[in-house]
Amino acid sequence: MKIIFAVLLILHGLIVTAQSSASFKPVGGTPNPAWMAWFPANLGQSWLFSRLGLEQAAGVKILGLLWLLGGLAIAAAGLGILGFIIPVPWWRMLALVGGLLSLLMLSLYFHPFYLVGIAASILVVIAILARNWTVLQQIGL
Repeated sequence: MKIIFAVLLILHGLIVTAQSSASFKPVGGTPNPAWMAWFPANLGQSWLFSRLGLEQAAGVKILGLLWLLGGLAIAAAGLGILGFIIPVPWWRMLALVGGLLSLLMLSLYFHPFYLVGIAASILVVIAILARNWTVLQQIGL
């Protein structure tokens, strides 16, 4: 079971990391398929930043690094569970930070295609918080 959970974390982390490229693309994102024309934002386009006219702002482009950090933290958590490269005691904190960063970015760039990623990140955060409340004490909450 531990290996399956670690592999799922690594895969989820790699997918979140891949999302970072959307923040660096030209304005407009990837056009939605015809059957999803009802949705107001394209895939990879921030619904919030496009409405505020901030898509081209340098600060918004730098937010792509949060996708990258979140995904790498989740993948590192999976490696930590396996005791590979990352120290085992670090995996919970990495999973919590990565899951929260992922949720932040998925909400800023929400698209119906991201629902599975949102659910996965919510499950990671809930699993960490429900299993080990000392994580909250470590970060001062």
